[in-house]
This record gives sequence, C-alpha cells and structure tokens, in this order.
Amino acid sequence: MTENKQNDNNKKNSPIAKIILAILVIIILLLLYRCSENYYEKKVIERADEIITEFEENVDAITQIEDAMRQEAIDTAVEQGMMHVNYSAKAVFNGKVSEKFNVKNIENNHDSITFEIFDEDGDSLYKSKKIAPGYEMNVIELDKTLPEGRHECTIRIQYATSGTVASEFPIVLEVK
Repeated sequence: MTENKQNDNNKKNSPIAKIILAILVIIILLLLYRCSENYYEKKVIERADEIITEFEENVDAITQIEDAMRQEAIDTAVEQGMMHVNYSAKAVFNGKVSEKFNVKNIENNHDSITFEIFDEDGDSLYKSKKIAPGYEMNVIELDKTLPEGRHECTIRIQYATSGTVASEFPIVLEVK
C-alpha cells in the first residue's frame, strides 16, 4: 500500500504532470481573460447604443418642431445677442475734451454698455463707465493729449457684463 502511495506521489511530482498542470492553468487564465474582454466589449457596445438612441431621440424632437417655432427661437437668440448703439463716427476735441461726441445705448438693449477708444497704435485713450439703456455720453475727456489734426482711431463697444463679445468700429478724432 505504501508502495502504491509512493507511485502516486512520483506521478504527481513528475515533470509531465507539472507541464500538463501548467498548461491547464494557462488555458483557464486565457478563458477567463477572454470572458472578461467579451464582457467589456459588450458594455462598450451597450453604452454606444444608448448614446445613439439618445441622439436619435433628440434629432426626432428637433425635427418635430414646426419651422415657424424654430425660426422664432432663432430670432429670439439673435435678438438677445444683438447690441443696439449709436455713436459718432467723427468726434471733435478741443485739446483733451470733446466738443462733438456721442455714444448712445439704445432703449431696447437688455444691459448697460461700455466703450473704449484706441489710438492708431492700439493704446487706450479713453475707457467709459457703464451707460444704461436709453442713456448716452456726449462729453468725454481723453486720458492723454493728442496732437492737433486728424487721428484714425478705433472704438470698442460692448455690453458691460463680463464675458461679452466686443464690436470694434473706426472713429475719427479731430483735435483743434
């Protein structure tokens, strides 16, 4: 009986048994890896299907809106983004103080505006305080004296709230 146990132990410890055991372990690990890979791929495909379905639902919702309603929404968005101002394309100065100048924030704007005037080199000449809708500025004093003559400058007008886009326009400053 001890001899049979000895033979069984020798068979278990033989190099062939160890190789077969190693191959079986590798096969089991490969099968587990493949199963987990399939599971992950299935989850990715399910998520992609969810995103596509959500996108299709949104497209369907948009296309079901009547043209008139869609146009009204676009018009509202454009109107809210517009800025209505009047300004003098030419301003006359006696030294640093304006004699003829105007920037008006039209009544239907939804916010106050500010403006800044820049010389030919891009240096700031004047920066305004807020102008509420319906109000205007007719007299300003430049931050620095310009030589007599005609100066091709730029005026940047924007809503006073931060993060708004500014519009730039040419303005001629005539200094006497």
